[in-house]
Amino acid sequence: MLLITGAGVDRTAGIDFPLANTLLADVTRYLDGPGKMVDQALRAMLPGLRFSFNSMIARAVDKIAIREPHEQKAMVQRVQLAIAGLAAEKDHIRKHGELIIRLFNKLATIAEHSQLDEETEGLIREVFPKDADDLIDSDSILDIHKLSLSDTFKTVLKRTLKMGLSGDRHEVAAALGADMLNIETLLIEKFLGFYNDKPADIKNYLYIAWSLWAYLVAKQNEVLKAHEAGKLPFYGRIPDGVRAITLNYTAFLENRLGNDKTLYFHGGLAEYVRMDTRDLLPIESIRGCDPAQFIRDCVAPNVDVTHDDWRQQRHVIPALVPPLRLKPILSHRYIELWAQASDWIKSARHIVVAGYSFNNADEHFNDILRCHPDRKVDVVVPEAITPEFVARMEKVFGTSASQYTKVKVSGRDALQAKKIRLIPARADEVDVAALFKVGA
Repeated sequence: MLLITGAGVDRTAGIDFPLANTLLADVTRYLDGPGKMVDQALRAMLPGLRFSFNSMIARAVDKIAIREPHEQKAMVQRVQLAIAGLAAEKDHIRKHGELIIRLFNKLATIAEHSQLDEETEGLIREVFPKDADDLIDSDSILDIHKLSLSDTFKTVLKRTLKMGLSGDRHEVAAALGADMLNIETLLIEKFLGFYNDKPADIKNYLYIAWSLWAYLVAKQNEVLKAHEAGKLPFYGRIPDGVRAITLNYTAFLENRLGNDKTLYFHGGLAEYVRMDTRDLLPIESIRGCDPAQFIRDCVAPNVDVTHDDWRQQRHVIPALVPPLRLKPILSHRYIELWAQASDWIKSARHIVVAGYSFNNADEHFNDILRCHPDRKVDVVVPEAITPEFVARMEKVFGTSASQYTKVKVSGRDALQAKKIRLIPARADEVDVAALFKVGA
């Protein structure tokens, strides 16, 4: 029996970890409040650092005009979804969303009307029959990527995004920030500094990664403290004898099953990496760890960013594997770990996947599942039987939508194709032990 857990598991009531698309706002509020000492320790460690999460907003807004039309449409759809179910007392937020949608639609209209249509192309070929192929070097008559937004558009977007970093819930700001201020996208962008020799990006990555680590450690300790007298939600119901692979960083799974039955595919909070030697180093007593003190005592003495040549610098980073489709090898230990994950999947007769949506950023893990087909697999996520998710399953398990039959699982409408069952539920709404028992 093998359990695979994703971010949705840590969204369980009583744990309430944020998802990646809202994580940046939580980290920002942490650094401005209880994590202020973390921010101070990191800035002391990284002299000359100019980065701040608020400064990201201006850069994100400047990039709006160069986004592809389908990306801009996706942002509009996200805002439309956010305001669709708002209560009457939130009419001011609905109006805010309508303003954002209107502005983006105007931008999309410009992009759409700049496309080179067949009639115009035909006239170019008729007027310049010999040079037409050289003249038609683009499918647009206007280079959208070189346009700049007006101050009006920029100001509206900036003020909206800043609302998303404040303490109050603002649905429109959250919808925009989920895309424009995604911390995983930021980590990917800055991590590349280790490969393209950009010391400024490396310095920014150190700040972002250790800020994220500090927030997650503080949040994890808060959850563990709240549940000292009882069992942790979801995790407390995992049956004995199960091995588990998690794509989360939290220690909840290891606390329940032990180190020998748990694999952290993306790394965890209890280790960090020295980048020049690729040594993976343990963090003792992660439970109760004071993030600011650990950064001052253990991280800062091993970081030196004062040399102009980054190759003479020293860096240690949290053992959190960035969400790249092509996974970087932070340490040789990860090669062994990923091979072990493949072995566990290969040997499992029954796999339960909870809270994991098979996102494109996790294609490396999805590839391992593709390599070992013909396993009994139960997938438990709220969107499990939506057309979009079923289509995603075809790419992973090779099961087309036409192969699925409607069935009942734990009293819920579900879909089954051969050995694959798609169960629409949150992780804590299904008895994992019962699923494994049925599949025994």
